[in-house]
Amino acid sequence: MIDQLLRATQESAFANWVQETAYPYVITLHSIGLALLVGLLVLIDLRVLGFGRGLPLPALRKLMTVIWIGFWTNFASGIMLFTIDAKKDFYSPLFRIKLSSIAVGLILGTLIKRRVLDRDIEYAAVDANAPPLAKVLALCSLLCWMGAIVSGRLLAYFTFGDVGVDG
Repeated sequence: MIDQLLRATQESAFANWVQETAYPYVITLHSIGLALLVGLLVLIDLRVLGFGRGLPLPALRKLMTVIWIGFWTNFASGIMLFTIDAKKDFYSPLFRIKLSSIAVGLILGTLIKRRVLDRDIEYAAVDANAPPLAKVLALCSLLCWMGAIVSGRLLAYFTFGDVGVDG
């Protein structure tokens, strides 16, 4: 049943349109979303780890709106890209690693926001140091985003097993 749904998805007129017409625009949007989402979260993670101490931690909270715009841009464009190779992606361990890394990275980003960026009084000084737990979260966040990016790129080049759509 799931194979039929995946086959129908990637043989749909929408998937064909994405692949034949919209692909350059969709992959560009995906790259822009990635830059906003991961680029800004990496900036926050590095500040939490102690880099750029001249930047007050609570000031970074303002970036969260742009981060979520990046996420939703990637979510929409990612679904469009998924339709092109739905069956291959669905069964790929790399795809599962990518999605898991994204989910954990978002959770970690939310925890960092709540535990550090939302605490104006505790971390308002420009040289404020984040607590050790926040530093661990930031390091784990960096690893998650690296995992998501690497697995996402490798996904374009590897197929695991015979998962192609049957003729």
